[in-house]
Amino acid sequence: MATIATPARSVFETSPEKLRPFLHSLAGRVSGGANWMVRKKTVCDLLLGLDAFFALPAEERRALMGAEDGAPAQDGTGPEDFRNVLPLYVGAILEGLKEEAVTGPEQAAIYMLSIHPEHQMAAEEWMLADPRNGKAVRRMMRSDRRYRQLMERMADHWRKTRAGQGSSETASSPR
Repeated sequence: MATIATPARSVFETSPEKLRPFLHSLAGRVSGGANWMVRKKTVCDLLLGLDAFFALPAEERRALMGAEDGAPAQDGTGPEDFRNVLPLYVGAILEGLKEEAVTGPEQAAIYMLSIHPEHQMAAEEWMLADPRNGKAVRRMMRSDRRYRQLMERMADHWRKTRAGQGSSETASSPR
């Protein structure tokens, strides 16, 4: 078991007011899962569904949302934009769950995707606590198609984040 520290910066406190009800609804849907196998599936399905929605052309997205025909066709968002906020959505979902400890591979796998370093550290601590834990997470990552798809969607975000932490930033810089 690895203790989950409370995130230093809440996604709910730093998100635009209009986005907060949506973030709370995502957390609510995931919290209804009986265990982490169900919650992992729910997280993956929700986020992959949102990713697919944002991959549609702007006109189709607007039509699905029931927007007026006279409105501009381009809304300035697309799949790349959405994929950059996936870690934020995962962080919001996990914040909403208010869990105290990482106790299983499915939970650790999802916590690794969070924007919060506290969530990532708890997942890593759990995986390092016992070699079987890390193996269980890797096995789950290989066998779960939805999780792999979500990881692929997030790969660009993590590459950009790491590139931004390059040589211009010192080890003592606040994050």
